[in-house]
Amino acid sequence: MTSLITASQITELIEGDLQGNSNLEIHGAYDLTPGKELHVSFLNKDSDLTSLHKSLSDLIIVSQNVKIDTINKSIIFVDTPKASFFKVVNHYFKFTLNEVNLGICSSAQISSSSILANDIRVGSNVVIEDNVEIHDGVSIGPNSYIGKNTSIGRGSIIHPNVSIYNNVKIGKNVIINSGSIIGASGFGIIQENKSLNQVPHIGNVIIEDNVVLGASCTVDRATMSQTVIGEGTKIDGQVHIAHNVRIGKNCIIAGQSAVGGSSRLGSNVILGGQVGIIDNLNIGDNCKVAAKSAVMKSLESNMTVSGIPAIDHRKRKRLDVLISKLPEIAKKK
Repeated sequence: MTSLITASQITELIEGDLQGNSNLEIHGAYDLTPGKELHVSFLNKDSDLTSLHKSLSDLIIVSQNVKIDTINKSIIFVDTPKASFFKVVNHYFKFTLNEVNLGICSSAQISSSSILANDIRVGSNVVIEDNVEIHDGVSIGPNSYIGKNTSIGRGSIIHPNVSIYNNVKIGKNVIINSGSIIGASGFGIIQENKSLNQVPHIGNVIIEDNVVLGASCTVDRATMSQTVIGEGTKIDGQVHIAHNVRIGKNCIIAGQSAVGGSSRLGSNVILGGQVGIIDNLNIGDNCKVAAKSAVMKSLESNMTVSGIPAIDHRKRKRLDVLISKLPEIAKKK
């Protein structure tokens, strides 16, 4: 955080209209309830104004449509309060995990055949194998492993204790959180003569620009070709992406979900927490899958599904109503 951040600076950043003290010093960002003195918060469009009046925060970001008569706080009016608030957080108060110092730690082991840009950060005990290419502004946290023939694009952040296998291609501004493993062998089994044999996986993983992987994610390499995570996709912690999966652009995948081998997700797909998608399915653009659903067949674009097995969400709700009435029906027989 900079030494002095004022309400006027925040207003300028988010292009809002300030009502109140432009010189108010802001020391951080906080939830509206309970709030915190000398901190900035935001009021959701559908929130009760009572929470705004009760908040301890001194600077509140609200929608242009909110009418506020008298309040002992400074207010910034914007079109999108939530997005504007997190723009402020990202710009002024972004969390950093013991940021790795610029340069290469003396304990790092780096192959002489690898190509490293000048302005990178490589933490302690990092291992970088042969023919790796690290571009400008990359940060690699302590105890991480980068396998042979891997490339990491400009501005990407690899947090501590990440393992990246051979031949992985990582785009620009990618964030991979701790404990994640990229490029391990896929789960391919051939049953032959009453024995189980592991299928060799000689493909790779491609992670496109602006992707975020949460903590302890696993992305398996393809059998022969590529496992692909599309540009802008955001993946929560403990998610498994199997071999040969292709995920489109700007998808959202919540925690503990799993996508089976060779399945395809279009762009703008949203998976709730603990969703399972079996192998070899096609999930169309803009589909939404509710938490804890099991997708057993392909989905056309723009579908919203839920349940086990996952079906149209409206149909699922009608079925749930009918099922809830079964005990009453049984008593009448």
